[in-house]
Amino acid sequence: MVFAISGIALNHLRHWNPNYIVDRQAKVLTLDNTMSDDVLNAALLSSFDVDEGIRATYWESPQIYKVFFEEGGTLTYSFTQQQGVFEHVRPRHVFKQFNRLHLNEAQNGWIAFSDLYAVLLIFLSMSALFMVKGKYSPWRFRRGWLVIAGGVVPAVYIFFL
Repeated sequence: MVFAISGIALNHLRHWNPNYIVDRQAKVLTLDNTMSDDVLNAALLSSFDVDEGIRATYWESPQIYKVFFEEGGTLTYSFTQQQGVFEHVRPRHVFKQFNRLHLNEAQNGWIAFSDLYAVLLIFLSMSALFMVKGKYSPWRFRRGWLVIAGGVVPAVYIFFL
């Protein structure tokens, strides 16, 4: 199940982030870059209803101000666009751990387990071809096309697409 679930999640990386949930909120605000950092921080925090502690702030450029929060969020304000963007990142605990195992970030012990699991899956798929005899055999015409498709579809994808 771990490989199947994380495999589906990792196949769709361009559609979503399987490791983290990113909550993003943008607002148009009228602020002035001549304000002091304390006044600017207070205005931004009240505009976005953020009650987290501030970890750090800095000016990325004279027109872009960034605030980093202790809980992992960031708030970026662009004075040229008069827009603030608050992003809060939360981990997807189960997916993150599944993906860590799937991508083999756990190392050593997991390598042995995943290799053994792969060998058992190969054995399972190959033995199924020879266990059932007679009328329900996978080699009969009715079911044989599934066996052939199982080899032809990946081959076409690899060699022609």
